Amino acid sequence: MKLIPIAAALVLCAASAHAQTIERVKMSDNDLNCQQVYDEIRQMEAVMTRVSAPATAAADPAAAPSAVGAQMAGAVAQQALATSGFGGFGGLGGMLSGLVQAAGAQQAQQQAAAQQSGALQAQQNAVLMQQAQGRKEHLTTVFLSKGCKMSDVAK
Repeated sequence: MKLIPIAAALVLCAASAHAQTIERVKMSDNDLNCQQVYDEIRQMEAVMTRVSAPATAAADPAAAPSAVGAQMAGAVAQQALATSGFGGFGGLGGMLSGLVQAAGAQQAQQQAAAQQSGALQAQQNAVLMQQAQGRKEHLTTVFLSKGCKMSDVAK
């Protein structure tokens, strides 16, 4: 049971290690031609679109009802065992009750780890969005200061 929090911590550390950063200004920006500046602006727009998309599996609201349903089923099974008199058969009822409780605790730990992972991903996405916006603004300034026109670039 104690391995679940450790595994969740490792996943969070691995996710933060892969965080991407975008430099707002690069020394080579003035060397870019109009088409290259425009292409980089489009790349920043693509990054902003990607990170603003809602998270998929980690924060899937459709997954929550099944988890709640599983917890409710476990509670119903535990109550049924307690009231059915199976507790007198050599501790079988108590053992099954303990297994149901352990499964519920493990599921709660997994949900907490998933929520932490989702929160970390949202935070990273917010930072990436801010970096991409800053880079796009800088590139737009470079585009205009070079006298580039939209008619000069192939869309």
